[in-house]
This record gives sequence, structure tokens and C-alpha cells, in this order.
Amino acid sequence: MRGTSRFRCGNVLKKTQWLSQEKLEILQKKQLHLLLQHAYDTVPYYHNLFRKKSLKPTDFRSIDDLSKIPVLTKDDIRNNSSDLLSKGYPQSNLIRYRSGGTGNPIRFYITKEQSSWEIAAEFRAYGWANYRLGDRCFMFWGSPIDKAKYKTMIGSFTKTLERIQVSDSYLMSKENVSTYADSLRVFNPEIVRGYTTSVLTVAKYLLENKDDFVRPKSVITHAETLFDSDRKIIEEAFDCPVFDYYGSREIGAMAAECEEHCGYHISMENVLIELEKDGEHVAAGEKGAIIITSLRNFGMPFLRYRVGDIGVFSEEKCNCGRGLSLLSSIEGRVADFMTVYDKQKDQIVTVGPMYPFFEIAAMKIPIESYQVIQEKIDEVVIKIVKGNGYSSKDTAFLLGYVNQVFGENVEVHIDFVDHIAPSASGKRSSFVSKVSSVY
Repeated sequence: MRGTSRFRCGNVLKKTQWLSQEKLEILQKKQLHLLLQHAYDTVPYYHNLFRKKSLKPTDFRSIDDLSKIPVLTKDDIRNNSSDLLSKGYPQSNLIRYRSGGTGNPIRFYITKEQSSWEIAAEFRAYGWANYRLGDRCFMFWGSPIDKAKYKTMIGSFTKTLERIQVSDSYLMSKENVSTYADSLRVFNPEIVRGYTTSVLTVAKYLLENKDDFVRPKSVITHAETLFDSDRKIIEEAFDCPVFDYYGSREIGAMAAECEEHCGYHISMENVLIELEKDGEHVAAGEKGAIIITSLRNFGMPFLRYRVGDIGVFSEEKCNCGRGLSLLSSIEGRVADFMTVYDKQKDQIVTVGPMYPFFEIAAMKIPIESYQVIQEKIDEVVIKIVKGNGYSSKDTAFLLGYVNQVFGENVEVHIDFVDHIAPSASGKRSSFVSKVSSVY
């Protein structure tokens, strides 16, 4: 139905994961050389960049040579979207996507072949967590992009066919957590997966209420940093192992834990990861900005894309026997929730402060970027960098819309700024809280 080949690609990945790291690196370099030649020949952005830097695809003989190419940022994608498209693919044959986890969405395209490899790598990682296609899966998710996808006819049919039940984790109140617990009891999932914060919230509820009816095979956490203390709570509540997964909308599956839990196996067949600090590659054990090259997307190649996260390479060899190289840790991807007091319900609730801005972006309000700062439990400051054409009418609409989402109990102030500085990790966080979470 999708026109993809996830099972063909999956069969390949099931075999290649057992190759030695040296052989996987050879495969990775061959795929990289194909991509570089293709980008030079068919992608105006990279052809012009290579010409400007007096580079040719044959100049890249090792991974270190990639540093000759400047990193690709989200702003680069926004400002050069048409030039990043390959002239070798009609745009009608590409799949359109949107990403905006940092409050400033980008739009991009991938090929169906890329989609096939992405899904195959994702389900290979799920297989390490003992998740098999068709297992009953209870999913905590709140992304408006994905929620809209699940409402489509194909999305709804696929969700039913794959036996996935999606619960909206946008608003995580104690009342909703109780409802989720009831749904878990009825659905009796073999797998639980979703945002780390959402899964952790439900896990704490189960422990507090001494509910032991949910016993899945595994829990798979996504999108937010999984701390050791959180892992212990989730494992105690569900009485099963937790597997952390690392991916992005732009690149797909990038790395995941296997049954040995000694780090994150990188999907070397699909992605090439570099770690940089101050423009130089870091050694194993050192923190560095994660730079990703997507090896399969020939429709809109991303060479050396800065995802905004921090990682650490590991020199260890995993006891599982897979040759896929390891990240020992991934940092800087905590998507916090905002704690507020609901007077009507007389209870503390948590909301995802960034999601209203997905909808605001879709309404084409001219905002370059934003940052939500929670000063107190009932006070929020929203920093906004105005876009061209922004007016007082936009401010009035924004305040009205945000007040509907956050509730009348939260006082909202707007602070117009020229620039939003990144955090110490180098990532521009869309949400900063000075209030401890209720959970």
C-alpha cells in the first residue's frame, strides 16, 4: 500500500548487522561515495558548494575528509529547500515530511527507497527489544504531525493491522493517567512504547496505586533522554526490560539499544555519524555535537546534518556480537512538559508547551523562532523572534490561542527578541522550566 520495500530491506539489515565493524565500514564508505557523486551530479546546492570549495567526490577518501564540507543546519534547509532537491527525481515521486521539534519547523523530502530503509532499521531495532510486527503495542505519543497521519484512511488501517493503540500524551493529567491505565488493562499490550516522560508518568502511577496488571515483554522509549533512575522506575512498574531508541524525523532510525544494554548500536548501513567539538572530530569517550549523513536519501541528500544533539562514541565491543559501532550515550534531547495548576479540576497537570506552536506554524503566523520559559507554576514568558509581516494582530491571536491551551490559570507574557541563544549543549531548547515537575 505504501509502495515501499521494508521487508526486502529488513532482510538485508538482519544479515549485515552480524558483519564485523570493519566490513560494515567498507559498506558504509561505498554507499557514501555513491551519495557524494550523486549529490555533485544532480543536487544544485552541493554542486555549487563543491565547486566553490574546489572539491570533487573523488577527494573524499576517508571519513575525516567529510569535514571539508560545512555542516548542514535547519536554516540551510529552509533557505535552500529547492536547491537541495535532486534533479534526478521528479518531486511528485518524493514523500513530503515536516519536522519542528525545536519550535521552528522545516520541510523536506525523502524517496520511497529511503523510507523503506528507515522503517527496516526501525523495526530491526524493535526486534532487539523482542518486538515483532503484529505484537499488541500500546503507544504514548503526542506529536500533531503523527496524530494527523493516524487519522488518514491508510494510517488508521495500518494502525489497526499492526495492532497499535495510540494514546494522546499531549495532556498528561492524573485523570488522564488513570484512563491510560484502564486502557492498558483492557488492551493488554505485549509492547509499550512512547515518549520517555509519558511512559515514566504512567509507570509512577502504576507503582503508587500498586497496579501490576500490565506485564509487556518490553518497553521502548523514544524522543527524550532516558535517565538511569527513570529506567529503574519503568522496569519496576512494568516488570520488563526498557530499550531506548534514537531517531529523528529527518533521518529516521539512527541508533538503539540491544538486549545487552551496553550503548546504542548505530544503523551504519543507513547513516554515518560524526561527533564534533569546535569544528574537530572528538575521540571516543568525549562529548561532541552529532553530525549525521543520511546514506539512503538520494532525493534530498542531507550531508553532515547537525541534528542539535550531543553524543559520545564508545570503544567497547558489544557482547551481542553485532558489528555495528556504538554510542555510549546521547544527550540534549529532553522534551520537557510544563507543570500547571488547573483550578477547575483542582489538580496539577502537565502539558507539552511546544505543541501549540506546531499548529501556529501551520497557520502561517510569521514567527522565526520561539522559546517558552516557565518562571512560576502560573507564569510563562514566550520569547519570540518576529518574522516578516508580523503585526499586533498576530500577537492578539497568539495570546488567545496559547491561553486556550495553557488554561486561564497561567499568566502569559510575550517578550520580543532579536535572537534566541542556544543552551550549553548547543541546542536551542523550545522549553525551559524553572518549576519542578509534579511527576
